[in-house]
Amino acid sequence: MSVGVPLLDSDHKTLIGLINNLHRSIGDEEEYSAVGSVLQALEEYAAHHFAREEKMMEACRYPLLTQHHATHASFADKVTALKARYNEDKSGVRARECLAFLNSWLIDHICTTDMNYRSWVIGHPGAEAAAQRVTMTGGGGPKAVQVDWARLRVLLVDDNVNFSEILRTILLSVGVVNVTAVHDLDSAKAVIGHDPLDILLSDWHVGQESGLDLVKWLRRGPPDQARLPVLILSGHERMANRDLALLAGADEFMEKPISARNLLLGMARLVGKAA
Repeated sequence: MSVGVPLLDSDHKTLIGLINNLHRSIGDEEEYSAVGSVLQALEEYAAHHFAREEKMMEACRYPLLTQHHATHASFADKVTALKARYNEDKSGVRARECLAFLNSWLIDHICTTDMNYRSWVIGHPGAEAAAQRVTMTGGGGPKAVQVDWARLRVLLVDDNVNFSEILRTILLSVGVVNVTAVHDLDSAKAVIGHDPLDILLSDWHVGQESGLDLVKWLRRGPPDQARLPVLILSGHERMANRDLALLAGADEFMEKPISARNLLLGMARLVGKAA
């Protein structure tokens, strides 16, 4: 399904990866949370990817840009409608329903509609440069934190394997390949004690254990360990929860379902502060 442009092919892999994450969540005890996070990520990544595609089409004066934009708008409207229904009633939108729409639309779009612009953009001197200027975390100003995502070393701690894979898909989309995922606190402590890391992402509830206990243990450790940036994720957003996470030593707190863009921006802030 390659369109011959590495940036766009990478975006397509991310979108398909999110669909696969959704499929794996069917029947999972945290299916509702996974559906919300995947819908949010799909909305954000689709907007990001569509903007990239359209910038390339503009650069090479693709004659079917208007029609292509209309198909993008149609997809965005449907995802937004699903999200609105989910926000009204989290049990009212199931993974199977989302998959039926996504598989038929997205795969068909990549295999047919996207192939039509292939010969126009491949090798065009300005097309790929135009696409590269569209980033998931925004262009930023002079104070924007520049993260070398490819070198970032991340530890994920979550007892839900499916949600860990959603996070991995999001991280891979910006080039983070050094990701270690564990599903209990003892394994997390072993990794922290052995491997150099740049950031820790932990769920609040890790089985019967608490991610906050991991944070407290971390902050009592040697200086290099104690300074590790920590972002806590939780499916139960309350101001008290946020305060408890920060009091325990976490640097940021984020509610599930997560925003992929906000996750990446939050990570960039934390890594920038630690640099």
